[in-house]
Amino acid sequence: MKQLDIINFLRGYSIFTIVLMHLLQSYPIPSGLMKASSFGGAGVHVFILCSGFGLYLSYLNKPLSYQAFLKKRFGRIYWPMAIVCLVTSCWMLFQGQEVLMPLLSNLFLFKMFVPELESSMGGQMWFISTIIQFYIAWPLIVKLININRGGTGSPSSSASRGRQS
Repeated sequence: MKQLDIINFLRGYSIFTIVLMHLLQSYPIPSGLMKASSFGGAGVHVFILCSGFGLYLSYLNKPLSYQAFLKKRFGRIYWPMAIVCLVTSCWMLFQGQEVLMPLLSNLFLFKMFVPELESSMGGQMWFISTIIQFYIAWPLIVKLININRGGTGSPSSSASRGRQS
């Protein structure tokens, strides 16, 4: 599939602003510069939007069943995250820290709903939970897009229409 250059640019720019924001937050800098660096937070939204757009284009070119879609995505994202969490929990045990709820909240994707657990095993892990929840909801999202476009909501009607245009 030919990727759109602007989407790749926006994703790269978003990653840059996110990294810059996190880097600058760890240093004492003037408040004006700190406010400017907070623009990186918007990079998360742009990154998710561009990723969703790319995911939909990929779906139009090669529709997958829900099971195949989840298997592919979980293989690339969930299982590596689960391994990192298990290794982190071993380190936490070694340090004498509470492990059960932080581990469960990461593995079962509910950490961002419990304020005490939001930063468990690394604050950045909220993004993994969010993206996996997005993947779980993906068939519903596609169905809503297809209905909005005048289709039946079934994947095959959108995929065939996407190839015609």
